[in-house]
This record gives sequence, structure tokens and C-alpha cells, in this order.
Amino acid sequence: MMKSELKAKLQRTFPKAKTVSSGRLFTRQLSNLIDDSIRQVFLEVSNGIPIKDHLCLIAVGGYGRRELAPFSDIDLLYLHDGKLSDKILSEIISKINTFLYNNDKEVGHSCRTIKESFLYLNQIETYHAVLDARFLVGSEVLFQKFKTEFLGKIPDKTIKEYNEWKLSYLRERIINSYNPILLSEPNIKNDPLGLRDIQQMYWIEKTNPLADSADGGIFDFYLIGDSLTLLSAYDFLLLTRSALHIISGRKNDRLDLGLQAEVAEFLGFGPKNEIKTLERFMSQFYKAQKDVYFYIGTYLDEKTNLNKKRIHKELSNPDTLYDDIIQFFRESQKNEEEPSRIDLNEIRFASHFLDDDFKNQKSVLDCFMEMLRHKKRIGHTLTLMHECNVLGKLIPEFGACTNFPLFSYHHQYTVDEHTLLILRELDVLIADLWEDPQVQDVFNSCEKIEILALAILIHDAGKVKEGDHCQYGAELALIIAERFRFSEEDTELLRFLVAEHIVMSELSSKRDIYDPNLISSFAKQFSNENTLRLLYVMTIIDTKSVGQAVLTNWKKEILHFLFTSTLTYLQNKTNRPDIQERIESTLETYLIEKEGLTAEQAEQIVSFGMQIRPTSYLNYNTPRRVYQHFVFLHEWIQSGSTFRLISEKEPAFVTLSLFANADKRMLLYLSGIISSLGLNLVGLRLFRSENEHLILQAQITDEFGSGEIAEPQINEIESTLADCIEGKVNIEDLASTTNIWKTLPQIPEGMVEELVKFANDLSDTYSVLEVRVPDSIGLVYRILKTLIDFELEVIFVRISTSADFAYDSFHIQTKNGKKIEDTGLLLSIKEKILSVARVKENQGIMEISF
Repeated sequence: MMKSELKAKLQRTFPKAKTVSSGRLFTRQLSNLIDDSIRQVFLEVSNGIPIKDHLCLIAVGGYGRRELAPFSDIDLLYLHDGKLSDKILSEIISKINTFLYNNDKEVGHSCRTIKESFLYLNQIETYHAVLDARFLVGSEVLFQKFKTEFLGKIPDKTIKEYNEWKLSYLRERIINSYNPILLSEPNIKNDPLGLRDIQQMYWIEKTNPLADSADGGIFDFYLIGDSLTLLSAYDFLLLTRSALHIISGRKNDRLDLGLQAEVAEFLGFGPKNEIKTLERFMSQFYKAQKDVYFYIGTYLDEKTNLNKKRIHKELSNPDTLYDDIIQFFRESQKNEEEPSRIDLNEIRFASHFLDDDFKNQKSVLDCFMEMLRHKKRIGHTLTLMHECNVLGKLIPEFGACTNFPLFSYHHQYTVDEHTLLILRELDVLIADLWEDPQVQDVFNSCEKIEILALAILIHDAGKVKEGDHCQYGAELALIIAERFRFSEEDTELLRFLVAEHIVMSELSSKRDIYDPNLISSFAKQFSNENTLRLLYVMTIIDTKSVGQAVLTNWKKEILHFLFTSTLTYLQNKTNRPDIQERIESTLETYLIEKEGLTAEQAEQIVSFGMQIRPTSYLNYNTPRRVYQHFVFLHEWIQSGSTFRLISEKEPAFVTLSLFANADKRMLLYLSGIISSLGLNLVGLRLFRSENEHLILQAQITDEFGSGEIAEPQINEIESTLADCIEGKVNIEDLASTTNIWKTLPQIPEGMVEELVKFANDLSDTYSVLEVRVPDSIGLVYRILKTLIDFELEVIFVRISTSADFAYDSFHIQTKNGKKIEDTGLLLSIKEKILSVARVKENQGIMEISF
């Protein structure tokens, strides 16, 4: 027979990995090809030799499990009964191994009798290999003796010791691990959550007396319970490993950055030169690892009987589900109890029923903030929430980072893993156990740790978009601050920490930090010393969590020098810049350093931002957004068109930016059109330029509360808006209908009490109107029309719905830019709003806070 025949067969089979889409089927086919060739060679070389029942070939290890990757070793056991001469054994072994070598296969072999096999049980690798023993060719009688007289008689003590070691190994390596376990360049076989960790469980089950004796490999042992996700994950990892071998042209289990794109293309995720291809592939890879992680956790708790189930509720009541889940984590944190992995798995399944209301429910948000204020186990608890798919439902801006790879040799972990590691470093600081006393002392003087924790959680959320992730992250921070109803002070602190989280690293590595002018310029960004302390601590633990040995002693020293120099300047400076000066300075610095504008161009844009009304414009828009508005507004003016509409996808919604001439009807047009398309308006903010041009920002979601809005729907909003402006469409009729079938459920009477509330104690320039009424099609449009009919200015709208009740807030003021203090006018507004909301006459509470 031709020496290279096997090699040719394998080479022809390799491309099939692209189409078979199953690692299990592909590796089994490769194993079958090797099986057939070895059997043929065995028959040839043993022809005429009196072997009879004296010798058999046994596949062991991965080959024994029929999980042979393209360039994996062929592990063989030449089992004999001791009656063959060394010469005959050597001749047969040499010919078979040489055949495999000539076909580019590495061989790992052993030659033993049944009695000799017992001598190697002290090596766990050998023990695992023989557990996967599978008959190939030769004496079947001898193989059956091997099974009964060796495998069946492995001492129970040995099995117990090895199984206990594996359970302990998995718990310490996976569950109790402090470090992130999703790596940017994972070893598919040996790194945490790789193939080997799944095999550890398989080998434990292989020794179960009730286990099936089938020789089909791992899959025969995981066909019960909630194991489908584990099987799918294992299948995908096998296929990925095979693709990596084929592309590398050698045995290679390290999925390094240089090969990831090629593997992704090979497996059908798209062209290798597109970043989306790589993102889709690595996201799927990390999802597989997460599924392995959860299975290991529940498996360990079941096997070791640790942390017996403590959930007393079935998590099935939709009326209490949100609070039940968030309270589960709150109690775990408060009592410093480690939840059972079985419980966590129940939470994970229940998380599929958390909808958009979860992130808006006040009781949930309040409970979450209590967790951040409770200075214990913040990072650990948030890590558990993330593992259960709960954290991303509550903070979708962070959820968008799940399994998001950075494709960087500098970053060793995914965005979410890196973020949670920083939060666990925060836990160490809170426990007063941090490795560096300098940093610990600074932290011990910090206030507003809850804002720091939230800033850490979303500091890299902007990386899911191209461009300046700090600016985009700051925009997300403002969105979150609104959702949590933060004060202006806390909102600004959160925005600042996210927007500036890399500034100290950049200054310390790229600028002369011994220059007094740099220190004074840097110090102008801080409203107080606490903000500087928080930013310094965040910078330190962020840098440490990028990867091992990134935070060197030298890096720590220069960051500490920058911090102490700036702190000294702030302590000695009596005339600090006011908030407006700081915002102007930040905007100007961004435009010059990040956008590359000249000082004259930057000054023009700063002037533009300062002149927009209301003056809160610069507080609610990042420098990136201000620059974007300046450009779009000028492009619209030069185009001569009626308006310009820009859309931008966010993690939880789509932002629409409308540029037009000042006209109150634009609010009505946009809200009415959105309602007619069955979309949800969740936020609306209105600004006017010095020349009375309108900048209208709207946040919209689909009917399910997600930001997955198709481009044709955006185009329809734009075309319908044009028709409204031209008078082709009656907005009154449009706002009262929807072009998709939708029936709002009947709310039981008395379930939620209707409310119209005015708050005049939150701002000097506007009143806050809160409305709680049953939701209905066109409700926002009708309330806005009511306010406009009263000749009021609407500067901000916040929309949320829970249990089919609308919970909406409107920031309103008089034409003169004042808050509304006429009690009679407020009463009239209340009655009209309840009327257009179709609430029965004289129902509904009215509250006014002055």
C-alpha cells in the first residue's frame, strides 16, 4: 500500500470542517480514517506471525474518545499477554509507528501486559488515557480481559483519590478563581473552561458504576438534565480546535490574535478582513466558555452536596420576579453568603423573563444602589449577577460588552471580564487589604464609592463602538444617571470619571508631569479633591486589571506623583474655576487634542455650545456630541433642506437627532410618528441654538424595549416627518393610530393610582411634571400637545412604562424660561392631562412641591 495514502485521505477531509459544523462529527471522522489505516497495516505486518490471542491494539486518550484533532498525537497501547518475544513486538510496533510517522502523524505509544498496566496508575495522565481505552484490532479476547481484569479492578481508593482531586481542582481553578477566565488568547485545550476541564467531569463520570460502557466518548455521558448547552459548547470548542490545527498546519491549541481572523473565516463567520467577523466568532467562543463555566458550577455543587438549594420562591410570579431576583443578590451580599451554584442556575434561567421594565423599576434601581453603597463584596456580587445574565439586563450599556473581545496584546481579557476584575480590586480596597499602602490611604479618604463603582462598571462600555470610547461612554453615563434619577452633582461625577478615566495614564506616559503648567491645567478639570482621589484610584485598579504585570512599580510611582502634585495644587489654590469654566476647558481640550482642530476652530465650537439654551446643554452632551451637533447643524443649514435627521444606535435604544427651524410642532410630529409606528419614545430633549435652530434628541426603542430598530423604520420616520411638515399628513389622526396590530391589556381598576405631580424644588429654571396614568397609543403626543397649548416650553421628556402604566417626566418652563409657580395654572394643567389620558373625571392625585 502507498505510504502517503492516509495523509492524502486526511488532507481531503480537512476542508469538510467548514461544512460539517460539528466538532464531534469531524473529529470522529478523522479517528475513523486512522482506525481503518491502522487495521490494514496491522493485518499486513502481522501476516505470517503467530499472534493469535497474544496482542491487540488499543486507542487511548483523545484518539480513544474518537476526538482526534487534525494534528493531534495518535496514542496507542500495544497490549500483549507476555508470550510474544521482544523482537516480534518491536517489529510490529516499529512498522505501525513508522507508517504513521510517514503520514505526518506523531505517535505516543506504550507496550504493556495487563499486570504491568497497574504499575502506571500512579500517573493521573496515564490513568485518564486508559479510561478512554477503545479496541482497534488484534485479539478481542485479550481486550475483554483488559476490561475485566484491569479496568474493572482499578482500586476504589485510587478512583476516589483522583475524583476528589479533580473536584477540588475544578473548584479552585474555576469557581474560586479571582482572576478572569475569559482570555484574549485562550488555549482551547488546557486553559480554564477549555476542553480539558469538561473532560475532568467526564472522567469522574466514567468511573461511575452506573455509567454506560459505550465507547463513543464524552457525549455518551452528558445526555441528561440541563446539559444541552454543555454539549453545544464542547462541540464548538472541538470544531474550533480542529480549524486552528488546519490553519496552523501543526498541533496548536493556542488561539492567538494572529490566527483568530483566519479561524473565524474558516468556520464561516465572514471575511477575515472584517472586524465584525472576528467579533462574532470570539463572542460565540466566549459564550461557549460561559456555558461550560455554569455547568461546572452546578455539577460541583451536585457532586459535593455543597450550598444546598436555598431559593424558597420559584421565581415564576411575574408581579414579583424583578424584586425577587435583585433581592436575592442583595441578601447574599449583605449576609456575606456564597450562593449555591444550583440557585444561581435557577436565576440564570429566570433572567430570560426580565424585560425592559426591569431596568426602569424604581424598587430595583434603589436596591441596586443600596448594593453599591454597601461597602462589602460589590465586585463579587456584581460578578455573580453578570454570570446569571442579570447585570446586563439591569445595565444594558454594560450588557452590550458581554464577551466583547479587544483584539489587543495589551489587554488579556474581554471588556466585561476586565471590568469585573477592576470591581473585585475595589473589593480589596474596601476590605483595607490592598497591596500598596499609598493607594489604600488615598482610597480610605474617598467619598461617593457607589458612583465610583458605577463608573467602573461602564467605563469601557463605549468600546462597542468605533471612535473615542471615553466620549461615548460618558454619553452612556448621562443616560444611566437619568435612569437612576441622580442629582446634578452625582451625574457630573459619574460622567467625569467615565469620560476622563484614561487621562491620568495618558498624561503620565506621554507628557512631562513635572511641568507646573501641565499640573495647573490638569487641576482645572476637578471640582474638588474627592473627584481627583476617585479618578486616581480608578486609574490604578484599571491599569492593574488590564493584564498581569501591566501595573509596574514605575507606573505606580509616576501616577502617584501626578496625583500628589495635582492634589497639592488644588489644596493651595483658592480661586478654583466654576463649573461652566471647567466645562468650557474640557470641551476646548477635547476639540484640540482629540479632534485635531485649531484653537480658533475650537473657540468657535465652544462659543456655539455656550449659547445653546437651556444652559444645561453642555451638562447633558459630551464634547463628542457637541462637536457632532455643530457639524450636522451647519451641514443642514447649508443644504437648505427643511430638516435633517441623524440616527445612532445605543446599547438599549436608538438616538435620533433632529435639526430644524424652531417650531414646537416638531415635538408633536416626532412623538406622533413614533407612536404610529408602534415604537416607544423613552426620552426626549429639546435645545435651541442662538439663531433659534432646533436640536431635538429622541431616544426610541422597539415594541419589546430593545434598540433593534431596522433602518427602513428610521427611513419611514424621516419620510413621514417630511409629509407632516408639508401638510400632507394630519398629525392628529396619525398620533391616534398605529400601523401595527397592538391591543393594550386592560389594567385592573385600582391596581395603580393615577398621579400628576409637580416639583418646583429641583431647579431654579424649570418645573418637573411627573405623570402616572394607564398607557395608551399616542399618550405622549397628547400630553405634549396639552403643554404646548398652555404655551409652555418643554425642554426634556423621560418616558418609561411598567405593567402597562406610563411613568413619564417632563421638564417644563414658561416662555420666559422660568419655572411655573401659578398654582391655578398647575391645577388646570393637571385636569387637562388627566382628561387627555382618559382618566375618569376628578380622579387622580395631584402633588405640588415648592
